[in-house]
Amino acid sequence: MKRIAVLGVQVPFVRGGAEYLNEELVRQINHWGESRGVRAELIQLPYKWYPETQIFSDLLAWRLLDIAESNGVKIDLAIATKFPSYASSHPNMALWLVHQHRVLYDLQGTSYDFPELTPEQASQRNVLREVDKRMLAGIEPRHTISHTVSERLEKYCGLSSNVLYPPSRLKDLVRPGEYGDYVLYFGRLETIKRPDLLIDALAKCRGGKVVIAGAGSQLESLRRKVQALELGDCVVLKGFVSDEELVALIAGARAVFYAPVGEDFGFATIEAFHAYKPVITCLDSGEVERIVTSTGSGWVTRANAESVAAALDACFAASPESLERMVAAGYELSLQITWDAVISSLVEPRL
Repeated sequence: MKRIAVLGVQVPFVRGGAEYLNEELVRQINHWGESRGVRAELIQLPYKWYPETQIFSDLLAWRLLDIAESNGVKIDLAIATKFPSYASSHPNMALWLVHQHRVLYDLQGTSYDFPELTPEQASQRNVLREVDKRMLAGIEPRHTISHTVSERLEKYCGLSSNVLYPPSRLKDLVRPGEYGDYVLYFGRLETIKRPDLLIDALAKCRGGKVVIAGAGSQLESLRRKVQALELGDCVVLKGFVSDEELVALIAGARAVFYAPVGEDFGFATIEAFHAYKPVITCLDSGEVERIVTSTGSGWVTRANAESVAAALDACFAASPESLERMVAAGYELSLQITWDAVISSLVEPRL
């Protein structure tokens, strides 16, 4: 029996794409390995990024964790994902990088960072960046989940990597449906995901409806925004929904809005395409913008309410036939992203 440890970083009580990816990777390896004598399990440690000195403790926790064996049995391969799981010292380490600690890199100095850094904090970040680069340089080959993550790794650390797109855990459930009268957002309700931009844009539209599905720290502020803009009849805030309800919402949507800042990958994009739904996103939305632009399967706008409103108006005015034609290339892309490709590149060569 060969044993594989998938290393996950978990912010307690928060679940998103990275957590779903880890769980699905374990499930897929176990399915693939059932007849090959291979078994995978998920090993997670909690993560807290504040105060910034805590990050050093989290790094050290991974470094000191003995995952070379368990219960007297060898662990043959460890697959690291998010920062700082790749601080582990396992002798056979594979990397499938979800993202680094972004506030050290592309988010530093933005509205998603602290308003001001003390000299001590700036010095600590310099040390963290050097340690981060050293840890990543020690793993070869390096794989990432997207071109956006690979470009960051090259730009900030000078390290090359291979892109392996992750399939959605909902791929076998998502299905096409009628083009309905609403644009759907689904995902975590956090500032960096910008669900509020969709509401602001709707207020400037000629008509239409929006459905927002998800939980997060911005839910109450979104409720207040809907009330302030008098959009109560046009916006439905569903909160957290089950997979079954989410699949039904995607099937019945006219399009999907997904425009986080510098998104690492964005499962919502591929899930929308798999249901033959175009995607509305923004120029600064990372891999989402890259995928929508390369396939032509949606609208890419500037990140302001007026530009998004224009895309919404075009979407609501488009015929079902034109929407279906628009997303055809995106649908084909969604079919090409498979677990066979991930496992053959990430797992098989290391066992």
